[in-house]
Amino acid sequence: MNFSGKKINLEVVTPARVIFAGAVDSLTADAEKGNMGIFPQHAPLLALLKPGFVKYSAEGVAGSFKTSDGFLEISRDKVRIIVESAEASK
Repeated sequence: MNFSGKKINLEVVTPARVIFAGAVDSLTADAEKGNMGIFPQHAPLLALLKPGFVKYSAEGVAGSFKTSDGFLEISRDKVRIIVESAEASK
């Protein structure tokens, strides 16, 4: 599949605030059933997250967040990650 030009709107949310909101090319997350790779046009999905990392790529630049357990929701062109805590990692 060619995902050229397609983006995923990623939101990383805690009870206190939105940690990250922006368009990314792809991401990975540590789900309860294993590591998930997510690209544009992914099928809708709801998954449990275990404590770990969410890593993303946007315009060739990589970033990541260390997260607590929580939920990951994929809808049409959006991924929402809802966790108790998240912090940018290096």
